[in-house]
Amino acid sequence: MERLLFIVSQGRRELYDSLRVLLGQERNVEVILDRRVVKRRRRHEAPPAMERRRFGRRGRPAEDSEIEVRGWTVVRLP
Repeated sequence: MERLLFIVSQGRRELYDSLRVLLGQERNVEVILDRRVVKRRRRHEAPPAMERRRFGRRGRPAEDSEIEVRGWTVVRLP
């Protein structure tokens, strides 16, 4: 059965608290605060000539933008 992971921005603490109360008893649902402080590579310099990492650890650009715009997102986990 798949799990749902709600990730809430640090700036939306009241939403995080509300979701924890509302969904706290649900099986296969977890609510967490986004632990990232600042996006890396957000400099105004030219991008590197070649990406050095082979695989992105956070390869979820849609979810990243949802957290930035709405303050939360939901991720389905196996």
